[in-house]
Amino acid sequence: MRTLLSYVGVSIVSLLIVAACADARQPLPACEWCGAADAPPDDQLTCQVLIAPDEEPGERIVLRGRVFLPDGETPAPGVLVYAYHTDATGVYPMRGSETGNGRRHGALRGWLRTDAEGRYEIRTIKPAPYPTHTEPAHVHVTLTPRGGQEHWVDEFWFEGDPLITERMRARLEDTGRFAGIVRLETNEQGELAAERDLRLRR
Repeated sequence: MRTLLSYVGVSIVSLLIVAACADARQPLPACEWCGAADAPPDDQLTCQVLIAPDEEPGERIVLRGRVFLPDGETPAPGVLVYAYHTDATGVYPMRGSETGNGRRHGALRGWLRTDAEGRYEIRTIKPAPYPTHTEPAHVHVTLTPRGGQEHWVDEFWFEGDPLITERMRARLEDTGRFAGIVRLETNEQGELAAERDLRLRR
């Protein structure tokens, strides 16, 4: 019996390895920044996502706000929000089991669906800039409305980052509460948090 169980265990591990290798041989998605296609089923999604587990090194942060329709006034419920970023050393960490665009974006990524009021909340660590220090530290974000196309929005940048230049500020697509540069502040719960509203494209 023990031999049979051992055989079954080895067989399962072998199948997992074969599946991982097979996926690694698949061509990468044509869209380098997309992630909606890799999202878990809707019944596994809420309006909150934890990207970095407790054991992930780095400064814990919370990013929250609301997603609106293109008019900037009407809340957008049920929008798929995809976010990914580097770790505390500035690289996209690989765990060896990444599939789809996870082979580009690494393990620090996640998905959520906005609630009835368009609210979202991302809990993670503050990413570091790339080792080349050519870009500010940032969190990539895409939005996908139900029945619509996935699209890119300005990254989250962090106020006070010396790598943010005036030229970079000028090229941001949105301003005001939709602007990509956010200020992290300690809230009443003692969390380092920032708020930013997002809006769908027309």
